[in-house]
Amino acid sequence: MRKFVEIYKEKLNEAEVRQENKVLEEFKLVYGAMLEHYGLTSVKQLDDESQISFLTELNHYWSEEAGLSEKGENFIAKRAMSLNENSTAVQKKNFLRDKSYAVINETFRQTNLRYKLYDILDEIYHQTNAKNITEILPIETIRALLTESFNKSLNDFIQQINNELSESAKSAQSKRKYYVKVKSK
Repeated sequence: MRKFVEIYKEKLNEAEVRQENKVLEEFKLVYGAMLEHYGLTSVKQLDDESQISFLTELNHYWSEEAGLSEKGENFIAKRAMSLNENSTAVQKKNFLRDKSYAVINETFRQTNLRYKLYDILDEIYHQTNAKNITEILPIETIRALLTESFNKSLNDFIQQINNELSESAKSAQSKRKYYVKVKSK
């Protein structure tokens, strides 16, 4: 009969091999998902700055010691990328574009904007005793007027955001100047 110590060491080695294989499989899974997400076949296709960013992002999703992190699981499940200190301008732009698009769509959906616009058309329909929608205005004209309204509203909204961001940038810059003056004294 074998000694307990021998069996224990054998089982411990087997467990370590299983854990190493699991961690390696998780690496392959997240690395492959990232390559697919960025449309690459290898990280070497990227320039140096982008490679650093890619590898930093990979380290947020996976580590040799722990394997797949919660962020990594989320990325694999939803392809929800996250930013890090080495993220490139392109990654930041894509992140902002994707997230803002989702927020805007969700806001339109939650506010029932489409139905509120239909209510306006319905009001015109009833007030003019129209028999069908084309008696109000041609469909193309309705579409053009709604597009014009969206554009005007969007421009006003973006101008407000621009003003707020500009003020925020001025405030941050003046704080830095003050900090530099105080620090140099």
